[in-house]
Amino acid sequence: MYEIKGVNAAPGGRRTVRFHDHGYAVTPDRRAASFADTFLGEGAGCVTALVLLALTGLYSLLRTTGAPEAALTACIVLFLVALCYGALIALVHWASGVVADVLIVLLAVLTLPGLLFPAYRRALRRRLGGGGPETRRGWVPATALAGVWYQCDPRGGDVVTVRLTDGSVTAYVPPPERGRDLYDRFDALLRGTRPEQPAQPQPWQGYEPYPPHQPHQHPGHPRP
Repeated sequence: MYEIKGVNAAPGGRRTVRFHDHGYAVTPDRRAASFADTFLGEGAGCVTALVLLALTGLYSLLRTTGAPEAALTACIVLFLVALCYGALIALVHWASGVVADVLIVLLAVLTLPGLLFPAYRRALRRRLGGGGPETRRGWVPATALAGVWYQCDPRGGDVVTVRLTDGSVTAYVPPPERGRDLYDRFDALLRGTRPEQPAQPQPWQGYEPYPPHQPHQHPGHPRP
């Protein structure tokens, strides 16, 4: 999977384009993360782990250099606060995963007749994280591509225009210096869906070549 973020689509707005072997997916690109993602997400957990390591090293350094007791106490307090914050992040991730799985199973049991409908099955596989990329939101198979064009925008930047077999056209404006990359990804998908043209027959493939040119012989005058 290969993705390009920050692509402005017309129509559509700001999008993230994810390319796979047999298609691509276009999903909304959120510029600002939510409160939970910012303070309780994986990034916050990594920062907390780095802070704990830094405080551990700082405490050892302060003890070695004979720092005042107040500095050591402050370092210990900060370490405990960071440790509790990290434990809270881990607990939230664990609880959210367990609760979400339980709710999904209950929903699947209560709405069992909905499995008769393909749209519901695709949505359920998407929520459970299975079914491959074609079950994701905004999925477009490679066979739906009808054409792709690359051009420079007079106002600056590049524009990649994509036309699908249903006649819809979308213009994508990628971030700076990503225009050619975006075009190459679309073009590779498009070329992968085109049937190969039969090769032209060659003389050594069972066809006799034309005979070499023979100069025309003039009869001349008869000899006595």
